Amino acid sequence: MNSMRGYTIDDNLNGIGAVEVTVEFFGGEKRWCFFITPESLRAVGDWVPGTEVRHHIGERHMIVLEKISEPLIDIVLNDLDRQGLLMRHTDAVE
Repeated sequence: MNSMRGYTIDDNLNGIGAVEVTVEFFGGEKRWCFFITPESLRAVGDWVPGTEVRHHIGERHMIVLEKISEPLIDIVLNDLDRQGLLMRHTDAVE
């Protein structure tokens, strides 16, 4: 099982919207995920036809947090890594 060597936060934490994070695993593989708040989800997504309702197709590499901060990102990534779930919740860097 690969485990996390480290990560970089690729976006400004003070911005609105998603925050992308690149995760490096021992062995050199790099993968990514993004963190987003419920508030930001209300402003993005596809419209359900004929409505004013947005929908989102859940992505394994989308992590929803009520609030986004560097300490919270660190806790979530390390917890997923400890549980052996970090590979599943990240996507290959292309």
